[in-house]
Amino acid sequence: MLLHLFLVFLLRAFCAVRAEDAAAGEDAAAGEDAAAGEDAAEPGVVYDTPEKVSVGVHLNDIQSIDLKTHSYQMDFYVWFRWKNPDLDPSASMEIANPYEQWGLMVTPIYEEPEELDDGTLYQVLRVQGSFSKKLPLYNYPFDRQQLSVIFEDGANDKTAVVYVPEARATMNQSVQLPGYTIEAPSFVVSDWHYETRFGDPRTAENTSYSRATLEVGISRPPMAYSIKLFLPVGCVIVCAALMFLLSPALVDSRVDVGITSLLTIVALQMTYNDNLPDVGYLMLMDKIYLCAYIFVIVGLAMVVHTTRMHEAGKQEQALALHKRALTALLSVWLVAMGGLIGAAVQGG
Repeated sequence: MLLHLFLVFLLRAFCAVRAEDAAAGEDAAAGEDAAAGEDAAEPGVVYDTPEKVSVGVHLNDIQSIDLKTHSYQMDFYVWFRWKNPDLDPSASMEIANPYEQWGLMVTPIYEEPEELDDGTLYQVLRVQGSFSKKLPLYNYPFDRQQLSVIFEDGANDKTAVVYVPEARATMNQSVQLPGYTIEAPSFVVSDWHYETRFGDPRTAENTSYSRATLEVGISRPPMAYSIKLFLPVGCVIVCAALMFLLSPALVDSRVDVGITSLLTIVALQMTYNDNLPDVGYLMLMDKIYLCAYIFVIVGLAMVVHTTRMHEAGKQEQALALHKRALTALLSVWLVAMGGLIGAAVQGG
């Protein structure tokens, strides 16, 4: 009898536990279905295509410029703000005009992009390295150069990522580049098209990339460089003019003055060319030296001519020709110098 009652008690307890488990399972399933229904009812976040990435730059320093290699060292910050978490334009940024790729340092300020209060993602990069641009030197030393740093998204074309510049570029007020005057930087964004698909058949024809350019204008103080470069040439011309002030009878002395002046001009030009690249055109200083060569060579030719006149007994005519030749040569040389320098300063 007792055994029968004990078995009935166990059976009722087991049935009660099964009923509770079934009810709990139904409640959980109902809760999951409701949650799934709510999730399905909430629409997913849709991001703009292409993604508009806000980009800004701050120039920190310009360390040096090397005209011979058409390169310059710069240090700047660039930051990105975007919305789509599937993209990271700070990681896919590519410098388009590096001079030495191995020496280029790109350092993220944050280990991972930061999420701002408005939901956008934010990352800052510090970029340090050497960059290159072919610098036109037609008007050297009165040339005005634009130092550029060009970067783009190396993984996404314009259909996926578009750069949008933030206001204007800023610059560290303590930036100095010895020998140059630095202008305010500018920052522009433009489209860049590659005439190739880089062997990828998936890439559409005429694909463009959003490209950002940081530019800094630099120029040299005109007065200081005029004295440094033109004064030695002017001194040589004055010394060469002594050929016309000496007596036609002093043939050896006049020839020595001319030859010494010619060699001095050659030495000055060789020294000046040491710091400049080999170019296929005449720079302003080349034209200045060319005028000096012409002055001295024409002077030597006059020395030969007046010497023959002196030997022929035409001393008075030789002296008069000396004076006229000196006046004419100096006048032509000064006019040529003024025209060349004026055009260079105007052209910049």
